[in-house]
Amino acid sequence: MKRSFLLAAFLCLAALPAMAQTPAPAWSADINEIRHVATMIPGARPLRINVLKFAESRRTKNFSVKGAPKDPSIQARTAFQVVYRDGTVMVDSGMDLQVHKFFGRGVEEPYFPDQARAVEQALRSAKAIVMTHEHGDHIAGVIRSPFFAELAPKTLLTRTQVQTLLTEPQMPEIKITPEVAKRFIVIDYEKYYPFAPGMALIKAPGHTPGSQMIYLVLDSGKEYVLAGDVAWHMDGVRTITGKDAPWITEDVASIDAELTWLNMLTRSEKNVTVVLSHDEEQRLDDIKQKILGDRLE
Repeated sequence: MKRSFLLAAFLCLAALPAMAQTPAPAWSADINEIRHVATMIPGARPLRINVLKFAESRRTKNFSVKGAPKDPSIQARTAFQVVYRDGTVMVDSGMDLQVHKFFGRGVEEPYFPDQARAVEQALRSAKAIVMTHEHGDHIAGVIRSPFFAELAPKTLLTRTQVQTLLTEPQMPEIKITPEVAKRFIVIDYEKYYPFAPGMALIKAPGHTPGSQMIYLVLDSGKEYVLAGDVAWHMDGVRTITGKDAPWITEDVASIDAELTWLNMLTRSEKNVTVVLSHDEEQRLDDIKQKILGDRLE
């Protein structure tokens, strides 16, 4: 019996190194934990979410979804507005024409000045501004705004987003200095962060080091995940397939894990709508179904 016990103990110990070497998931999230975090700030939940397209990029679909046909595809450049009874929160901030031209890479692409001005006005009237990530088409509307001094004190950035903008910005136009960084509200959090009533931030590095998703639950009970640029087209979520764009560098393992989670939400959480920043087909369909409003208030 003693010999059997020692043999069993030896086998258990022998298994420990293999167990210790089991890699942790690249990224994970729990929708029920996120729902709980979104309740931590008391107050009335938001009433609705609006989206506005202020520019377009013309791509073929294979860049957005690896292996897709090289069919023409529109990438909408958008900003979102979360409407509360007593004010609004902006998610992403648009960009000016000069930054927009960076994405065209020498090709003139549609830019809509009236809509860009509407985004600017919505930023100025918002109570708070938060960014899905630190790329120019999402953040330049604050950084390069003539109203920067007015917008920065109500703009929340994560420490990772700031670090990217300081040291490795996507383009020179959005590089900031340490003095500029001090003008923002800068936070750091481990996994989830309660931002406003019915609103939680979800750390989701992958597309950029500072990427995050935004969970929202409306007064009606309807739930949303604003997933930023985890995918550029919902087919990427539906098929759990990443991008194939040579001009970006992503953490592929994290993106795959995030796509898997978003895919799970679309299949098993029927009350949750996953919204991407750049999918023009989805944007038009969500507006048609009144899932999103098509103007900023």
